[in-house]
This record gives sequence, structure tokens and C-alpha cells, in this order.
Amino acid sequence: MQYGLGVNKYEEINEVENIKRKMWMQTSIAKLGVILIVGILLGRVNLLLNQSDSSGIAPIGIAYLIAIITKENKRNNLVAAIGIGIGYFTINNLLTDGYVYLIIITLITIYYSIIELNKKRKKELVAFVIILCSFFIYGLVINKYELGVDITLSLLQTLIIIPIHYVIKYALNSLEEINTNYFFSSEEIVSLAIFLCLLVAGIGDINISDYSIRNICALTLVLGIAYVGGATYGAMIGVSMGIMLGVASNNMMYSVAFFGVGGLVVGIFKDTGKIFSILSGIIIYFALALYSNAITLKLGIEVLSSSILFLCIPKPVYKRIEVEINPDRKKESLGAVQLNAIKEEFTFKLKELTSVLVNVSKCLGSTSDNKNLLIKSKGSALVENLADRSCSNCENKPLCWERDFHQTFNSFQILIQNYEDGKLSIPKDLERKCVKNFTLLRSTEGIVNNYNVNEAIQERLAEGKNILSAHIANISSTLDNLLNDFKREVTIDTDLERLVKRVLNKNSIYYNDVFCYIDKNGRIKIRISINNYEGVNYCEKKIVSVLSNSMRMKLCSGDDGSNINIKTNECIITIEEKPKYYMVSYGARESKGGEKQTGDNYSFGKSASGSYITILSDGMGSGPEAGEESKATVDLVENLMEAGFNEDITVNTINSIMGMRFAENGKYATLDLNKVNLYNGDTIFVKIGAAPSFIKRGHEVESINSKNLPFGLVDEIEVEVIKRVLKPGDTLINVSDGILEVDKLNSEKSTWIEEYLKNINADPRELSEKILDRAKKLSNGIIKDDMTVVVSRVYLDI
Repeated sequence: MQYGLGVNKYEEINEVENIKRKMWMQTSIAKLGVILIVGILLGRVNLLLNQSDSSGIAPIGIAYLIAIITKENKRNNLVAAIGIGIGYFTINNLLTDGYVYLIIITLITIYYSIIELNKKRKKELVAFVIILCSFFIYGLVINKYELGVDITLSLLQTLIIIPIHYVIKYALNSLEEINTNYFFSSEEIVSLAIFLCLLVAGIGDINISDYSIRNICALTLVLGIAYVGGATYGAMIGVSMGIMLGVASNNMMYSVAFFGVGGLVVGIFKDTGKIFSILSGIIIYFALALYSNAITLKLGIEVLSSSILFLCIPKPVYKRIEVEINPDRKKESLGAVQLNAIKEEFTFKLKELTSVLVNVSKCLGSTSDNKNLLIKSKGSALVENLADRSCSNCENKPLCWERDFHQTFNSFQILIQNYEDGKLSIPKDLERKCVKNFTLLRSTEGIVNNYNVNEAIQERLAEGKNILSAHIANISSTLDNLLNDFKREVTIDTDLERLVKRVLNKNSIYYNDVFCYIDKNGRIKIRISINNYEGVNYCEKKIVSVLSNSMRMKLCSGDDGSNINIKTNECIITIEEKPKYYMVSYGARESKGGEKQTGDNYSFGKSASGSYITILSDGMGSGPEAGEESKATVDLVENLMEAGFNEDITVNTINSIMGMRFAENGKYATLDLNKVNLYNGDTIFVKIGAAPSFIKRGHEVESINSKNLPFGLVDEIEVEVIKRVLKPGDTLINVSDGILEVDKLNSEKSTWIEEYLKNINADPRELSEKILDRAKKLSNGIIKDDMTVVVSRVYLDI
């Protein structure tokens, strides 16, 4: 068995290693492909030294090869050299001394493939010496230059390669920091921009139907970087692109103006969105072309093609680039990553706890096997007990339990069975040979009675274990749902944070810190820390008013209000979106006749999540004991709903708790729950054994009812959530059973209260009192059950 385990483990490890090896090979092949393509493009970059030249120089490929060499990977060196060689070969006719570049990359590759040097500076120095010597010998032998001219030209071409090499090397090092927590400096971003421009320039004069692929790609790159980075990055990438393409095409001034101004304008309009940004770019491009008399169909098609490509790039790509080049976005991203990591760690720890609770629940609930084993051993245990008590001192014991063991054992079993069936009689064969018949009967009676008592206790214990197992399982499920809410509860909004800070600074409101986030309901929350707090009026009139006007959104102080740290005198102000509606409630109640305290309890008010909650609970019976049960129900519902639990978890958690609580004396309680979203009017009704509720809209009255049993009567409740949408002016009426039961003419289709509500209009206080008075009148003043009415009305918050 252990051997098999070892083999499986070995095969599993091999499979994992194979997967890792395949992934590594795929990554390596992709990396080599990128190095090859980059080498081809950079090898194709042709720089014209002046406008009169038709051929130029190509130092970019050599500079790229030296930068790759410093990474000390011979395979990458060879692939880069092949790519650069292909690039040089494709533009050989455009170079003044094309073959010298092929010679240089060949010598450098051969040298560094054979000799390994530890010091990078020495490695680069040797490369520059090879370049200088190659230019010098080629000019002296092939071009027949004079010695002085040859030395000068060789030095110039070598010196041109040195700064380009360091720019490319800087860019390659920066590329390795992508997808890390590294913040790029301005110099690194500029080097990356130049590197990208060189890649685009390497496309060269490849055309499709006379339309330049290079121009289209260059313009798309400028538009994308400008849209992501704003005016600064747009102007920078535009000028860089203009210089690179200008040097390669002998039209630098027009290229710099065309790309630079376009990138600047698109960057300025980036906050208006992709459509308006690209429209602004198109307008400025055609304005420049019209002003310089360069407007052509070719230019228009290239600009439009670039614009379409720009629009086709998905937003996630732009966001990914923005995270890398924008420090604020990078901080936001890293902050989100750290927050998620903390959440994951916290979730992992609690997941372990829920796993333990699940196992404990299973362990407590798995009593069936033990029960079956006890049933099997019951007969043997009783017979042994009875024999020990009756036969231990009998002189016939050897005769009965040694020679006639099976017959005696069966007779004892029959005796015990007879007593359990209500017949206290000794089997005939046992009666003939037993000399202690009376003692045997009394012992049988005592043993079976004791066993039944113990069995009853065991059953109660098993029942308690099952109840406890179910409650622990519910707690585990509740924790699991709580963790899911916790992971998606908060989303940081840095854009809103910058806007709030700008508004506060503009209005000379001094603050310590601002934190903005979006809660799990999709609504914004703003927390501002200030020192010079001047009370609630200052918060409402100054801060909330200024932010509301600037954001063009109705805001209000949060339910948390303003929390002041006495030690530091720092105040934390919470501001949130203002609800569209508000509600007013009033409750009226009357105790059962002869009782001083009612058994009903209710509660209403706004929750932190922006909902208005009404709770009514009717305890079984009346008086203080019933009131205690209903109050416990109301308090638990309030606490769980305020903590953010949904209705299903809340109801079943309370049912579990009440199941244990009510099991002591067989009591129960009902629940009538209304939850109104004050932002859109969405309302849910949850009824657990409660009387119907009513919605009054003008002269129309709708009854809301459900058939769930009260708390404590079933192990698990299937929560029925009834949904409606309320409007301003609607009235909610919640009542206890005592209100409805006064009219014996109630039918399934309607109740007296429905007919009464159709023809009466009043505010919540007056209406609740009138309903209670009407119920008393219908009962002829004899109150047989506690009566409670809670009336709530929806108003538009202007």
C-alpha cells in the first residue's frame, strides 16, 4: 500500500515537472521570437545624415546587439544577431557601407560566443573596439579612404553607436520591470518611448496600395500613448516619433509637428473618452495638413486607419499600459493588490475555521453507526447483566451456564422480551430448573427499567448532538457567506479621491486625509479626516454642500456621523450619496386584557446600507415571557441585518438560536420584516409565522402574506422573499395576529383592515391609532390577544 502511494506520488511529481517544462519551453520560444523580430526591425532603421543623401547609416542594430550581449545569454545573442543580420540584408541597398554592418555583427557574435568575460564594462569596451577596428579596416581597404578621413569617419560612426546603445540598454532593463511593483522614472519612460519609435521606424517603406504601414503604426502608437498618459506623454512620444521618422525620411520638421501636436491634443482631451479624443486628433491633423498644403487622400486614409485601430484596441490594454506609466495608477493597483492579499490571507484563516466547524458538525451528526452498534449489543448486555445479578451465587450456575448455555441464554432473552412486551412471565424450561424464580423476575424488572431510562437519556443526548451539529453547520455557512461579502465589499476609487481633494483645496477646507471607496451596493463613500471641526452644521453647510455642488450629486452625512478622537482632536467625517426617499413610522399597541406588558415588540429605522427596516415580532402567548421572546427576536434581527447579513442567513441563524432557546419550554416567536431600499424603492417582505402586511397606494390596498411557520418549530426555514417597488406616498402597515382576529368574518380573500384602509387617509401616527381603536371596537372592548400596529410611509427626499 505504501509502495503504491509512492508510485502515485512520483507520477504526480513527474506530471507537474512536465507541465512546468512545457510552459518554460513555450515562454523561451516566445521570448526568442520577440528578440528575433526586434532585431529585424532595429536592423532595418536607416538614418539619413542630411536631406541630400539617398542612403544612410544603420547603427541601431549594432547598438541593440551590444545591449543583448550584456545579458550573458549566448542563445539570445545568436538569435539577436540573426535578426539584425536579416534586417541589414533587407536594406543593404539603402546603406552607404552595408556590408560593414554584417561584418561587425558577425565578429561580435563570434567573439562573445567563444570568450566569456565577467566584467560587463570590459565586455562593452571590447565590442566598441571591434566596431571601431571594423569601420577603420573596411574604410581603408574597401573604400580606399585616406588615413585621416578614415580615422575620423570610423570614430564618428562608433561614437554614434555608444549613446544609442545606452538608450536601448536602459529601455531593455526597464522592460524587465513591467508587471512588478517598480515605479518607472521619467528617463526610463523616455527611453522606452524612443525604443518603441525605433521599432516603428524599422518597418520602413512597406506599403499596401501605396499607403504606408509605418505611418499608420506610428500614428496609432502616438494616439494610444497620448490617450493613456495625457498631454505630457502625448507630446513626448509625438516628438520622439517625429524625430525618428524624420531622420529616416528627410522630412523631420513636418514629422515632429505632425506627431507632436497630434499627441499633445489627444492627451489634452483624454478625459472626454476615446471617441472625443480621436475626433480632436483627426481635426488637428487635418488642420495641420490644410495649413501646410499637404492634405491628400493618402494622408486622410492613413489618419482614419490609425483612428480605427486606436478605437479597436480594448480598454483593458490601455488600462494595463496606464498602470505602468502612471505613478498614481500604479499605487492604486499595488494598493488593490495588497488589499486583496490581506483579504485572501484573512479569508484563508477563516476558511480553515469554517472547515473545522464543518468537520465538527459531521462528527457530531454521525451517530447512526454507534446507534446501530448499541442496538445489536443491547440483548447481550441485558442477558449478561441479568445473569450477574441473579445467578452469581446460585449453586446450579455450572449446570445452567456451562452444560446448557445456549438454552439458558435463549430463555433469558425470552424473559426480557416478555417484560418489554408487558408480560412478566418466565419461560417453562427456565421455570422448571431455576430455583430463584422470584429473584429472577424482580431482577429482570429492575434491569429493563434502568436500561430504558438510560436509553431515553442517550436519545436526548443524541438529539442534542444533532441540533448542535445543525447549528454549527449553519454558523459555518454563515461565515462562508460573510467571507464572500468581505472579499467584494470595498473598491477604492482614486479618481474620486483626487476630485474631492481638488474641491477641498479650492475652497480652503484643510484636511489631513481623504479616502474614497465604492461599497458593495455600488454607492460612493467619502471619509475625510480634519482637525478644525466646527460641528454638524459646519459639515453639512460647508463640506457636504461644496462637494455636492462640485460633483453634481446629492450628498449627505453618513449614519456614522462624525467620530472625534479625543486624544488627537481629529475628526473623521463620513459622506455618502443622499437617498432618494425617506420614511416615517409610528407604532401603536395594546396589551391583552389583564396583562400589564405586551408580548409583541417592534423596531424601525434606517440602516447603514441605505435601507429602511421595519421589524415586528409576536411572542407566543402574552405577558412578560412572550415579550422577552419577541424582544430577543427583534434584537437579533436588528444586529444581523446591521452587520450586513442577507435575509436567508439572518432568518436561519435566528431559527437555530431560537430552536435551542425555545426547546427548553416549547415557546416560539414570529417575524414580520420589511426592508425598503431608500435609493430606488425596492422592497422585500419576509414573514416567519407573521400576520399579513398591507401596502396602501391611494385607495388601493394590497395584502402581503406567507405561510412559513414561526421560529423554533422546524430545523431549517425556506425563506420566501416577496418583492415589491414602493413609490412616494405609499404606506406600509404591519400588524400582529391580535389585530386581525377580532373580526370573525375575516375570509381568505380579504380582512376587515383591507376594507377599512381603502377609505381612510392619515399620517402614520394618526393611522396607527385609528386602526388600533377600530380593532378594539370590533372586539367590543375585550382584548383577547396583544394588539400591535406599525405604520410607515414613503416620502420623496427633496
